[in-house]
Amino acid sequence: MPRINLHQKVLFAFLVLAFVPLAFLASYSTGNLREVEVYLRDSATRALDQQAAKALELRAQMVAEDVALFLRRIEQDLYDLALIPPRPENYLRFQQHHRRPVWYRAGTNAEPVEVRENVPLYREVTLVGADGRERLRIENGVPRTDLRDLSDPRNTTYLTEDYFLRARELPPGEIHVTHLTGWHVGKQEQLGDAATPEEAVEGAKYEGVVRFAKPLHDQDGALQAVLVLSLDHRHLMAFTQHITPTAENYVLFPSYDSGNYAFMFDDEGWIITHPKFWNLRGLDAQGRLVPPYRVDSSSEEIEAGRIPYNLFYAGFIHPNYPVAAQAVLRSDLGVVDVTNVGGSQKIMAYAPIPYDRGVYRDSGVFGGITIGAELRQFHQAALETSAFIRAEVTRFMHRSWLLVTLTMAVVFAVAWWLTQGITGPLLRLTEGTRQMARGKLAGVVTVSRQDEVGELTESFNAMARELENRRRRLVDSLAALRRSRTEIMRERNFKRTVLENIETGILTLDEDSRVTSLNGAVRKILVLGKMSGSVDLLDCLAQWPELLEPLREALPLNPSERWARYVKLERQGRVMTVRLALVPLLAQAETKGRILTVEDLTERVNMREHLERMERLASLGRLSAGIAHEIRNPLTGISIMLDDLHDRLLSNPADRSLIQRALQEMERLEGLVNELLTFATTAHSTLKPSPLAPVLRDILFLVEKQCERSNIQLDQSIAENIPPFPLDPAKIKQAFLNLLTNAIAAMPEGGHLSVAAEVCADQVRVVIKDSGEGIAEERLPLIFEPFYTSKGEGTGLGLSITHNIVSDHGGRIEVKSQPGQGAEFILWFPLNRG
Repeated sequence: MPRINLHQKVLFAFLVLAFVPLAFLASYSTGNLREVEVYLRDSATRALDQQAAKALELRAQMVAEDVALFLRRIEQDLYDLALIPPRPENYLRFQQHHRRPVWYRAGTNAEPVEVRENVPLYREVTLVGADGRERLRIENGVPRTDLRDLSDPRNTTYLTEDYFLRARELPPGEIHVTHLTGWHVGKQEQLGDAATPEEAVEGAKYEGVVRFAKPLHDQDGALQAVLVLSLDHRHLMAFTQHITPTAENYVLFPSYDSGNYAFMFDDEGWIITHPKFWNLRGLDAQGRLVPPYRVDSSSEEIEAGRIPYNLFYAGFIHPNYPVAAQAVLRSDLGVVDVTNVGGSQKIMAYAPIPYDRGVYRDSGVFGGITIGAELRQFHQAALETSAFIRAEVTRFMHRSWLLVTLTMAVVFAVAWWLTQGITGPLLRLTEGTRQMARGKLAGVVTVSRQDEVGELTESFNAMARELENRRRRLVDSLAALRRSRTEIMRERNFKRTVLENIETGILTLDEDSRVTSLNGAVRKILVLGKMSGSVDLLDCLAQWPELLEPLREALPLNPSERWARYVKLERQGRVMTVRLALVPLLAQAETKGRILTVEDLTERVNMREHLERMERLASLGRLSAGIAHEIRNPLTGISIMLDDLHDRLLSNPADRSLIQRALQEMERLEGLVNELLTFATTAHSTLKPSPLAPVLRDILFLVEKQCERSNIQLDQSIAENIPPFPLDPAKIKQAFLNLLTNAIAAMPEGGHLSVAAEVCADQVRVVIKDSGEGIAEERLPLIFEPFYTSKGEGTGLGLSITHNIVSDHGGRIEVKSQPGQGAEFILWFPLNRG
């Protein structure tokens, strides 16, 4: 049980004496006001609901009268048409002049478009002869030539129509009017991919007609023809499609789920206008009426939407639907409560459409108009009035309670002031203790008293100051620890960052040669995944058997010794050079752990070999130049002397023939010297941004005839998007010509030669591929060496010169070949040498 202190006891006594009478008076007044509020709300609700029902009923009656007037105007149009000479141009003009506005949706489900358009009233204007054969038919503004015999209903548009047969039996002056006729539209046909009728803009539309037929007789009363106007169903839909009982009054397309919509039904109970087209009266493919939605309709029919709505069969949905239909047949107005198929509860007003021509003669009504208002929407005015009454009563009660509250506040303030002087010092001391318990040790309790309470307060403040001093010393110690921890974390993160970002792969090993950690570089070099826990080194490198053999020799060594080894291996056609090294984990510690470093030195080794080859070629070039110069001078003198000797020996043909052959050999030797000089003194290329495609096409044009003579099929695929890059066109032509000449020489019996060029990332890739005899694997490393040839003739300098030209352009050459399968030379040029 909670402890009540002295302050609370005194304060409670004051409050009870003041609050009890005030609370009794306020409760009594509140009860009386609530009773008055209930009476006013009930009276206003009943009056407003009756007014709303009457307004809804009156609106339905006005729409029904508009429909009746509309039908009479169609009759007048039929009489007017009978006076017009039956010629196609007259009927066509009649159809075009008789229009009414239609407000509908177009576009797509995602982007609907609102359209207002004057649409012809009549889908068809037809003149039928007394024998039943059509004399003239205008359909959708087009004169038709496929005229039909309507004496057989199977020839009519909807296969079972008998409007001609019934109209020709009428006496002069009478007309025949049919029920709505049209093909039934299923649920899926209207909705398509949409979920609700409001969203189904692209779905199928209901296309039906109501036919008005009038027999035409001569002066003797003999039947001459039957005149037919087929009313477009869209104009009937316009009377109900846009009605809503909400504040807007009219909408483009109503919301079926809300229940705020109108529909029209005929004298047989069939719905003929409705937001859901599958509820409309319709025919199947054989021209038969689709059965109505009934309590025994199959789930398959319901799901497919083959369920037109007939109010006389809809009592299982709500019993008031047949009641409204029967009332309309009696020409009665009214309002009923109903629930639609979607489960929306609403108030439905109905009114008959007076009409007594054609099939409607017996009932005297064309049908009925209904306007539904969702129950909450219908009661909106009553609810708003009720809410207003409640708000006013509540506001008065709030003001009353505010006055009571202010009185209580004054009483409470006086009581507080009286009790505070008695219990204030004790409460401040108690609060100081609570603050100390919460950690506020520096709080000082001020009590200006000289009695025992004052002495207790001084002791309390001294204790609080001592605790605060100790807390500060403890906080300083914790701050120093946090700084130390931050420095340690910073140093650890620095080492981890360095370890992860160096290019040397590092694996740490424990004393059992198990891998305890590895950095990102080694995972990238050796294609290793992330490691969870420690793994045996030999298992970790199981995919690299070339590395395991030297490591098996190194692991038994003393952990304090340093060990390193270079290993060459091949992966996916690429020769790699890897350096392995083992060093102690901690130089001055007694731990037996070690660090294994893995470095990929492939690029460095390849660069070193490339530099050595370039130095070797440079030396060879200088040697070749010296030899060529030394040979050229005496060679020229010998050639002159042999030529002179050849002219003197005119009388000795045998000697002349020997000298002629010697001169030919001298010419061949001079050609060799010239090639040596070309190889040794090749000038550096002058590079400037130029397009590669024209250079390649010029070279291919030069070798095209040679390929035709050698029975070689030449294919070229040169991309058009290759941008200009730094090159020397003359040197590039020489390099490509050397490669193409070698490829043609490799196919003496004919074959296939292809040249392709394209952009790959930031490089240009040129591929020259032949189907010749190919190159043996052991000869591939030698083909770019000077003086190496496999033809048995020539100098063997062509590919060396080509290699030098490509190198001057910052590029490289790759060769792929197998004996008997041709050779493929791949040249790479950088787009930006910077």
